[in-house]
Amino acid sequence: MTEIDFFFDPKSIAIIGASDKLRFGYTTTKYLLNSKFKSFPVHLYKTEILGHKTYENIKDIPENIELAILLVPNERVLQAVKDCAEKGVKGIIIESAGFSETGEERYINIQNEILEIVKETNIRIIGPNCVGLTNFNNEFTSAEVEFNNTLKGNISVIAQSGVLGNVFIDWASGQNIGFSKTITLGNKIDVDEVDILDYLNNDPDTKVITLYLEGTKRGKEFTQILKQMIKPVIILKNGRSESGSNAVKSHTGSMAGNDKIYEAIIRQNPGIFRVNNFYEMFNIAQVFSTQPLPKGKNVAIITGSGSLGILACDEIEKQGLSLAKLNEETINKIKAAIPNWVSIKGTIDLGPSMATSFIPTLKAVLKDNNVNSLLFIFCIPRGPLQEFKPLSSIIESYFRIMKRLSNKVDKPCICVCFGSRWVFDFVLKNASKFDIPVMNRIKHAIKAFRMMYQYEQYLRNKQN
Repeated sequence: MTEIDFFFDPKSIAIIGASDKLRFGYTTTKYLLNSKFKSFPVHLYKTEILGHKTYENIKDIPENIELAILLVPNERVLQAVKDCAEKGVKGIIIESAGFSETGEERYINIQNEILEIVKETNIRIIGPNCVGLTNFNNEFTSAEVEFNNTLKGNISVIAQSGVLGNVFIDWASGQNIGFSKTITLGNKIDVDEVDILDYLNNDPDTKVITLYLEGTKRGKEFTQILKQMIKPVIILKNGRSESGSNAVKSHTGSMAGNDKIYEAIIRQNPGIFRVNNFYEMFNIAQVFSTQPLPKGKNVAIITGSGSLGILACDEIEKQGLSLAKLNEETINKIKAAIPNWVSIKGTIDLGPSMATSFIPTLKAVLKDNNVNSLLFIFCIPRGPLQEFKPLSSIIESYFRIMKRLSNKVDKPCICVCFGSRWVFDFVLKNASKFDIPVMNRIKHAIKAFRMMYQYEQYLRNKQN
């Protein structure tokens, strides 16, 4: 755990190529120099940056340095790494791009020379061609992150792509998804997904791990670390097509490899899950992050639309789960609370009676022993939500009671919301107060239930 802890909680930092102008490196420089982290700007020509004394070389700094962040042009990176080695730093984050991913022999050779320095010393390097990492718990970052606009959580992200790592954070914040740590690896000259998976596996602040992978250079070690994971890992692996695989080489200089091999490796590990896109990855990660694991395959559906309920039934069957068959006592409790025209055969389609009958129905369904998970399909139009003001407090009570009951009976709940962006944001605002995940895709919700059930079975078998 402590081997690379200095990347996540550095005691002292050198910012090599620090900038006081609006360009690459400015945001990182400004944040760190005004943060609680002891930071020293390094610049060849300037004597002061943003009110802080600068040093021409990292070796001129009169204190020990744990971490160096390199923001210099690629031609100057090799010398900067050599200087860091002489200074005795523990870790380096190289954000500069223009190395093996260019395909040019000159820059490939520079990257190889840096690798030789790694082998000859105890220095660990993240990058090049990345934005480093962010620790949301202590608010250390080498990227462009505004902590005032982000949420702390227990999801950690490993991404090969630098810029995409920041996009993850922006998008997730809009979905009220909180992160523990995000790590971008770039060309992976040294530290790679194997090292970070091992670190996060022992990180008390991480509950679920998401991995965006373009390719791995250490196939054997990658396979071994996946077998050792005690936390769920959700993987998005690109480069499935020939054109996608070729594009990987020009992005981070990695070999994507045969996709069937990756598919086989993932399938051999019940606690590892593969997804098809970023929305799916983070929607499912949020369910793992906030919900208890289901103890069975039976999913109950409360919906405001019969058609959407039918689509959910199709997806339940497709994912190998089952639509919950309610016991007679539950059915009688629901009938006592709903109008006689409401259909509760299969899915529970409350339709326009949702406002008055949802809560007693919710209570009856979650207490049913035949129910292992609950899908709530919300589809009230914008008009009634805006015109009928009491609906706001009513809907907040939906999720408050859902959370209380979910905790009591230990069953996961997901809300799928259909409607305009206004409606989605309205539901998200109310549900997020109580850690109920909200998404707009039925498929993602049912897939999350299936993966969580698979993970629960995996943990149970592991204990026996």
